[in-house]
Amino acid sequence: MIDFIKDYRDAYENNKTEWIKNLNSCLNQLSEILHIDELLELIPKSCDRLILIPHWFLHIIPLHCLPLKNGQFLYQRFSNGVGYVPSCQLLKLVKLSQRENFTRLFAIKNPTRKDLKPLLGANLEIERISQGFAAEKTIIIGELEASEQTLENRRQELQASHCLHFSCHGKFNNESPRDSALMLADPDGNLGELANLTLAEVFEKFDLRECRLVTFSACESGIIESKADSISDEYVGLPSGFLFAGSSSVVSTLWTVDPLATTLFMTKFYHDLKRISIQDQGSIAIVLNHTQTWIRTLNSQKLAQTKNSQEFQQLLDQVFESKRDRRKFQDLLEAAVKREPYPFANPYYWTAFIATGI
Repeated sequence: MIDFIKDYRDAYENNKTEWIKNLNSCLNQLSEILHIDELLELIPKSCDRLILIPHWFLHIIPLHCLPLKNGQFLYQRFSNGVGYVPSCQLLKLVKLSQRENFTRLFAIKNPTRKDLKPLLGANLEIERISQGFAAEKTIIIGELEASEQTLENRRQELQASHCLHFSCHGKFNNESPRDSALMLADPDGNLGELANLTLAEVFEKFDLRECRLVTFSACESGIIESKADSISDEYVGLPSGFLFAGSSSVVSTLWTVDPLATTLFMTKFYHDLKRISIQDQGSIAIVLNHTQTWIRTLNSQKLAQTKNSQEFQQLLDQVFESKRDRRKFQDLLEAAVKREPYPFANPYYWTAFIATGI
């Protein structure tokens, strides 16, 4: 196991192309190491929901997407979803929270500063997500405005929201986990690290008792520890901080995800969330798991139809102010259509997303 994790992390950090290419075989290998199929035989067939509390370096693996011998994935074995919690203590805490409303959205869109690369699909992602919420109940903070000072000034609105969506970069600090952060805008260009929203600040300042869901897209927001020879406690990870602050669920990512796949994934995920009873425990994991099946099985023909539709082209004109960025996004679409028959079948595109909490 230790050798596997070491090789996995080395490939991720030093040869991303090779890591993506071999990800499917890596997950198959881990299934064998963990004896997943044998473990499942010990679980009653009547059990339809699974909550995982990963130990040690298993935090960095999408365990819910491990392949089974029957051709399915682990999450498909449980009809009411496979999700995660950092600890039994936090599970007990979030189970006490009942969130009945999902109408108010507060979104951070593509914070801009010199040391950050713009997120190519962020504008389109937020535009599509916000369409599911009433305009008068939607707050979108974008680009240079998306600073920590803005969050402080609008904290009352943020804390009254039912859904917080962060389309931004993030980082985990191995040496000082409380300094792990979401990277926000720096309008003055001289704040540097001070422009970040740290985990410590979330613990100390945020009150999210109205929040049903916090979503981090694009960034490595779910990563907890990158050293295979040191033990970490996910209690100090970014998802745990927002659960501790009061949110009952967090959706995050285990690696820097593909911008096109993420835009499609989040659009479908939120669309389906609005069609179910959001207050049901496990509903976030169920919809996330279904979305993973959807994007994994999305075929080239259907993607091409979307790409070529007049409505979609008009939407691209609307959200991309830069012709260069629009062209880059179009290039991603065209390249994906050519990956027949299923453009996003590689686990890299769909397994990174995890649901933590209830």
